[in-house]
Amino acid sequence: MSNFVSIFDVMETGASLTPIKDEILSMKISLKKEMDKGMSMDEMQEARKKETAIISAEEILEKA
Repeated sequence: MSNFVSIFDVMETGASLTPIKDEILSMKISLKKEMDKGMSMDEMQEARKKETAIISAEEILEKA
């Protein structure tokens, strides 16, 4: 993962959203790979929470 960059920082500087979108995609792919390997029920519940957060982040970026 790269260094944390806030969406607010990007908006203030007018920088590209591409690095943030790339990071979110990377998180999504990594999580999907872990989910596909198989998880316990508790692990899957936690993974679904993370997946929900990633999807929310994608939706926020679409509106930015």
